[in-house]
Amino acid sequence: MSGYDAVVIGAGHNALVTAASLAREGWRVLVLERREVVGGAAASDELFPGCRVNLAAQDAGLFRREIVSDLGLDARGLEWVHPPAVATSLTGGGEALTLWRDPRRSRAEIARHSTADAERFPAWADYLRSMARVLRIALEQPPPILHGVSARERLRMLRPLLRAARLGKRTVVELLRVIPFSARDLLDDWFASDVLKGMLATSALPGARHGPSAMGGAFRMLYHATGTEAHGFRSSIFVKGGIGVLSEALAKAARRHGAEVLTGAQVESIRVEDGMATGVLLAGGEEIAARVVISGVDPRRTFFGLVGAPRLGPEFNRKVTNIRLGGTTAALHLLLDGLPPLPDAAERLSGHTLVAPDLEYLERAGDDAKYGRCSARPHLDMVVPTLHNPALAPPGRHLASIQIRYAPYRLRSGSWEDGATRDALLAGALDVLDEFLPGLRERIVDHRLLTPLDLEADFGLTGGDEYHGQMGLDQLLFMRPVPGWGRYRTPVERLFLCGSGTHPGGGVTGRPGRLAAREILRGGRRGAPLGERDQP
Repeated sequence: MSGYDAVVIGAGHNALVTAASLAREGWRVLVLERREVVGGAAASDELFPGCRVNLAAQDAGLFRREIVSDLGLDARGLEWVHPPAVATSLTGGGEALTLWRDPRRSRAEIARHSTADAERFPAWADYLRSMARVLRIALEQPPPILHGVSARERLRMLRPLLRAARLGKRTVVELLRVIPFSARDLLDDWFASDVLKGMLATSALPGARHGPSAMGGAFRMLYHATGTEAHGFRSSIFVKGGIGVLSEALAKAARRHGAEVLTGAQVESIRVEDGMATGVLLAGGEEIAARVVISGVDPRRTFFGLVGAPRLGPEFNRKVTNIRLGGTTAALHLLLDGLPPLPDAAERLSGHTLVAPDLEYLERAGDDAKYGRCSARPHLDMVVPTLHNPALAPPGRHLASIQIRYAPYRLRSGSWEDGATRDALLAGALDVLDEFLPGLRERIVDHRLLTPLDLEADFGLTGGDEYHGQMGLDQLLFMRPVPGWGRYRTPVERLFLCGSGTHPGGGVTGRPGRLAAREILRGGRRGAPLGERDQP
């Protein structure tokens, strides 16, 4: 195999978006995936007999509808599920607070805890919507270049600024004001109810190692509302048939436009000659030549594992080494013989089901991870996909997939290879479930636990980090993945990145893949050097 315009390493959802976008423009594209299924963390597999389980990612609420339209995914059978509940926060003793897609039901539900908060909640939903609308403009553009800006580049940067200005000066100023806030500070400004604040603060936790008091949590709350309508919580919809159906639809779109997608093909290294990427070497010894190489895996694995530090120079290597990259999430999958005895369980458990009774609970869970311990009382985020996709499991069975926070990749004592450590994490999660959702434990038929080490081994997520790097304020925009290389280019000419470790960040969004493809196509059309650096 030779003569490809582009070889894409990995078949995660962003890599597939890049591949399909380039192939649609007539590029000859080859995608190489070491696993036997596409999707990376956004994949589904048969963990239990007769069951299709979402392995790591659950929710597609952040996935950009422009990509769906551009690649014709809806026309090819992709279906979205909007369950009646957005999220349910378990308060203990079989009680719960549910936010519904129907705002009137949400307001009535909140009023049981605080009439004042119920009256403010519609204004909060509008606030979240307006902040997300402005932030979305920044997320849908390549990060700005700070030095050596050409006239053409200044014009490109001006357009999103004008779009933001049309949304109102006060809104833009307010967004800039609150971005550094912690989730606690933002929510304390709005609400009094502990259970409501704990519930809403969970949107600040993915992509971070710390609890709701950490700086920048407000940004992550807004970031997770930049997809579909957030209903005052975060953008959330599901894919009929499981999240893997989305990844499979992207692979089909890439193939439809002429791309080749090969699974079971592990890339051993990226071939570099005279500072330029010329192709890849497979584990079996086969070399594949390409005009451009695009990596969908995380930056550290790309540069240190596939390119090699000696080719990159000490300054750049130091920056890559300093990327804050390390997961704090484990995934627990349960096969159940029925739903727990929660009133209106089929409706209330149809969205995200949370153990986050208040901000202090989340803070203590984060404190454990801060010091290299698994949380003794973890925050849990559970999805029961069989409530809207019964075919995912045999008749009479339900699947429950739970993200456990916090379970740090780096432990101060013990090891994820140690069975006792895994058992302790499992026991702690089940004890919390038993406390907040009595009766669920008795329904468990089988289980499978994926630790951060498993996420690294199974999906190639360095440090078990599903975001390819923490979503802190110092690792965003032109600083993602590292300062000076924020536009998908790398020090190796004709080598690009397209994964979650690039702007605008993690989650099942497709944005990094789409923006990377646009930047590569711009360089190819102009004839400019495809490996050109962003800043001097």
